[in-house]
Amino acid sequence: MRSYIKKLQSKSENTRKQIFFASLVVCMSFVSIIWVSSLGYKFSKNNEVKTENDIKPFALFGKSISDTYENVTASVGNVSLQKKEVENNKEIKVENEKVIDLIPVEYQ
Repeated sequence: MRSYIKKLQSKSENTRKQIFFASLVVCMSFVSIIWVSSLGYKFSKNNEVKTENDIKPFALFGKSISDTYENVTASVGNVSLQKKEVENNKEIKVENEKVIDLIPVEYQ
């Protein structure tokens, strides 16, 4: 192989460019033939069954949002009910306890 590379290096620049482009065309033709033959295999499958089984991106996004909302409400509970209970508890405490107003004092 080294001797072949040395032969190529000894040739003129135009000849080396022609050999390069010829090898490039052969390699790309080989890749293109493989690619085109694989397209026939890919499109010959039943695509209708595949699209039904695919998950739609917006459906997945909506499901994740609803799952998150359900998890938050399950862990926190209904916030408005808790707020009303806290307000009711404050009113009961205020009725039972004396309210003392505090005046802030500044030290000099």
